[in-house]
Amino acid sequence: MQHTLRTLWIGLLVLTIGLAGTPRTRDSDWLIRVGLEQAAWAKVLYVSISEGRLRWIDPRTGATLSEGIAGQVWELRREGRVYRAVSGQAQVQSERLLVEPAEGGFIMVGTAPNALRRYRGHLEWTERDGKLLTINWVRLDDYLKATLPREMPPNFHPEALKAQAVASRSFTFRRLNRYRQWGYDLCDHAPCQVYGGADAEHPNTNAAVDATAGEVLLFEGRVIEAVYTGHCGGHTAPIEVAMAGARPLPYLAGVPDTDPSGKPYCSLALNSEWELTLTREELQRRFPQAGRIRALRLAQRAPSGHALQIEIRGDRATVTLSGAEFRRALGTGSIRSLAFEIQPQRDGWKLAGRGSGHGAGMCQWGAQGRALAGQTYQQILEAYYPGATLQKR
Repeated sequence: MQHTLRTLWIGLLVLTIGLAGTPRTRDSDWLIRVGLEQAAWAKVLYVSISEGRLRWIDPRTGATLSEGIAGQVWELRREGRVYRAVSGQAQVQSERLLVEPAEGGFIMVGTAPNALRRYRGHLEWTERDGKLLTINWVRLDDYLKATLPREMPPNFHPEALKAQAVASRSFTFRRLNRYRQWGYDLCDHAPCQVYGGADAEHPNTNAAVDATAGEVLLFEGRVIEAVYTGHCGGHTAPIEVAMAGARPLPYLAGVPDTDPSGKPYCSLALNSEWELTLTREELQRRFPQAGRIRALRLAQRAPSGHALQIEIRGDRATVTLSGAEFRRALGTGSIRSLAFEIQPQRDGWKLAGRGSGHGAGMCQWGAQGRALAGQTYQQILEAYYPGATLQKR
């Protein structure tokens, strides 16, 4: 009970300090609440433990309601105002329900009894859209270790992995309480960070988290919005160009990303160049207000070279939108970046581009190229977030 109440108290402390605050304890003492929107959100969920015993708790009182053993699977449902977990003849119910390891092991949860994922920390539930949404309370270090391998290949150079660890830690602090209306901080997929639980951990990325423990990027005393992208094609994009509605930020103004010979650091990425053919019919389906499409042109380009404004002229109207809005309307998987040219063809237009992702912040393949060229993770971060300072808090 004392352990459970201490855990909840630390979680409340995280929420009240706010984004401008800085940790007063070790990284590992901070708890992040992750909503498992991808992995464990359904009307019926299944819970178990990998080894040892699990403990069902009423978080309002800290009282233990029941215990279970490894191999025992519990079916969890919401019935009226209570959560009910059943396993054979054993059952437990409460208006709020929490489960944690009683002695070692990982709590496991999933939408099918034979497809459970392991998670560190403990689990709680909330009801959302008529389904049970799992919230994983996990220490910051453990959250980062389960995130980095899903965000950057763990076989990347150690300095690139350390740069990613600092960026991800800063991003996490900046996004605390983002989903507060549902009771958690971050989701387990984009647009947050991809979080895979204990099964995602890798020794290389674990080492990067440990090596940079407590390090975050600050600008004017605040943790920065440390966004990052796949590969930028030789120049990162200003945040206001990359993301519709974003305000300009000095440390995300866009920077050249080439070596002394002018070669992009991210050129070692596979398929760094791409093409997409758009027919008149497809554009008309996407933008029916324009009518029959007669012209598509890049009306304005940012100094970084990224598409800033797109003009679509039809027989009914001319539609003008930002490059980011155009990319979102056609699909970010089709238009892989905003670094592209528009070339007219007989039955439509061809987009010829380079890079992948929104383009702002640290270029992950560029970080790999810089690390292979001998740069440290401090130098990599300084290059991609100019004006930000690296501090251990």
